[in-house]
Amino acid sequence: MHEINFIDKSFDQAASRNYSLSIQANSSGLTYCLSDLSSNSYILFRKHRFEEVVLVTDLIRNIGRVLETDETLSLPFHKIRFLAYTQQSTLIPRDFFDSGKMREYLMFNHAGDIDKALFNNLISPPGIFNVFSLPDELVSLITVHFKKVEFMNQTTPFLRHIANLPESFMKKAVYLGLNQEFFDIACTGDGKLLLYNTFQYNGENDLLYYVLFVCKKVGFDPAQIPLMISGELSSRSSFLDTLKQFIPETRCDEAVCIPALTSGLKQLGTSRFLNLLNIQMCASSAEYIRAEK
Repeated sequence: MHEINFIDKSFDQAASRNYSLSIQANSSGLTYCLSDLSSNSYILFRKHRFEEVVLVTDLIRNIGRVLETDETLSLPFHKIRFLAYTQQSTLIPRDFFDSGKMREYLMFNHAGDIDKALFNNLISPPGIFNVFSLPDELVSLITVHFKKVEFMNQTTPFLRHIANLPESFMKKAVYLGLNQEFFDIACTGDGKLLLYNTFQYNGENDLLYYVLFVCKKVGFDPAQIPLMISGELSSRSSFLDTLKQFIPETRCDEAVCIPALTSGLKQLGTSRFLNLLNIQMCASSAEYIRAEK
């Protein structure tokens, strides 16, 4: 059953080769949208909810079921981009990046086993490579179904969105991407990306602790700093109320520089799905995407 299903009247299955598919998957479900290249607008948005996803095998089983049953996902598309959510990622300045050392970068920054499929995206600005890994089984499932697909994780569109904001790196601000099991956080100011990290959390108290910890780390005054929130849990009132008690300038982030929403999609809350909606901007910014086994 679809949790969200918006389809504009302009959608035409016969014209699918003129559409780009952006698709993301995490424990909450599989979500995708279609953009019409001729009008540079989103014309379809759909989310399938997942239940009881605990292991990677549960996630892959649920994704496989959706790929088999959703007829739209079997259409031929102009381009296909798949976004996975993972904390197995790290940022490397462009001047120091070596594609032959991607596993070393991840092993240095993460304890435990590293997933076997390795990728990198160049995010420019601020001129950094996002190196990340995904489970082989997930990559195989997606590539078998779609044949030719570009992969990224949530870090790339999250930071790319920040880079697209007016004077984004010049002003001091904190950005949160509230995902199901963890959140992304970035700080900007003085013309730089000052910090990016992810933290696992369980409820509003964990969230507040880590945000205040990061503010202290970079020297921000929580009473004055803007805190911009996006992600599927960004509409949860308990999170917003708790953060606003200590960070008054807390507000939901807004989509900028993305394809327009057609009339059939106007009800979509863009801040909840900011990463997915920004995949198109990542792909058009000449980012380098590669996999290693």
